[in-house]
Amino acid sequence: MIRVQRLVLLFCAYYCCVLDLVSPCIYKYGTSPDSLSVPRGGTHWSYGMHGDDWTGVDAAGKPWICLSGIRQSPINVPTPHSLEVRGNSLPRNLRTRWNYPTIYSNGSNVEVINNGHAIQVEWLSPYAADVEIVVPVRQSSSTSVTAVLGMQQGEQSTTVRATPTQFHFHTMSEHLIMGKHYPLELHIVHKITDLPACASGCYSVTGVLFELTDDGDNPLLDSVWAAMPMREGQINFMPAGAEIRLGEFLPPAKVREYVTYEGSLTTPPCTEGLLWHVMMHPQKISRAQWKKYKTAVSFKDCALKNASSTAGHGHHRHHHRRLLAEEEPAGNPEDYTCKVVTYDFNYRSAQQLYGRVIKVARVNQ
Repeated sequence: MIRVQRLVLLFCAYYCCVLDLVSPCIYKYGTSPDSLSVPRGGTHWSYGMHGDDWTGVDAAGKPWICLSGIRQSPINVPTPHSLEVRGNSLPRNLRTRWNYPTIYSNGSNVEVINNGHAIQVEWLSPYAADVEIVVPVRQSSSTSVTAVLGMQQGEQSTTVRATPTQFHFHTMSEHLIMGKHYPLELHIVHKITDLPACASGCYSVTGVLFELTDDGDNPLLDSVWAAMPMREGQINFMPAGAEIRLGEFLPPAKVREYVTYEGSLTTPPCTEGLLWHVMMHPQKISRAQWKKYKTAVSFKDCALKNASSTAGHGHHRHHHRRLLAEEEPAGNPEDYTCKVVTYDFNYRSAQQLYGRVIKVARVNQ
């Protein structure tokens, strides 16, 4: 079982073992020994190879499908014009409808989490969002939440409700638009249960891209960025009175254009069958806001606290041998002190399409 990703091994082998330096080892995001993350079982993973090395099992021992699946996410989104030319336009009556009310914090109902893979926001009180996805009016036990991709304009339809459960961020963007990465991508994750095939839960994700601006911070990010934990496994409550205007992250309905396709989770176990929506008009993010996020998912230089130089040297050599042996670092997280040494990214590489249908919703249709 791979316990530490290859880039960490390379750093440790070069900086700590070959040169035999007294300085501590450099850890990639998700592997720092000061992490407060609770082990969840299954194979450890990281973004060292941006998903190209994701082989393993979940906590129940079920193999991931990250490298074997044929409906994986993210993807490189083609031009809207090329989709229109192929006839892959989504009629208005088949489009998803979003209504995200503002999320208000009372000081204990909104968590901002650094989970060792992303900065994630969750709410602990009911959230009266209204997101409706179109499905055929006649459903069977095999009717999927992605059925809308095969529906025709005049087909009888109804809607199912998609309930938002959390949102999180990736840098760089996971989806590319015509081969272009953006500095940040927001994923709003929804659960669907009112389809016969979704009794145990199906999922839909809405993606919003961000482009750099020199016009100052994006105020929509302020409340999350202010509460953002910089230590892996740390959870901060958003202070009372803070709010998240989630609906404003999406373009206004009158100018809302998006692409939709069948894909997967972009993290292990890479489960397929998700309905994806990717907004075509990006939000803004300042350089300072982008810098803070890259710092939160950074490489760290870690050492034991209050260790003598001799004892520390001996420990570090032993500790690095443990890393090279692909074992978890020993010790209590509070025994370590870590500092950021370089920015990092937490995105998966674009995946092959394998002939999947991608549809576009345009304003002028």
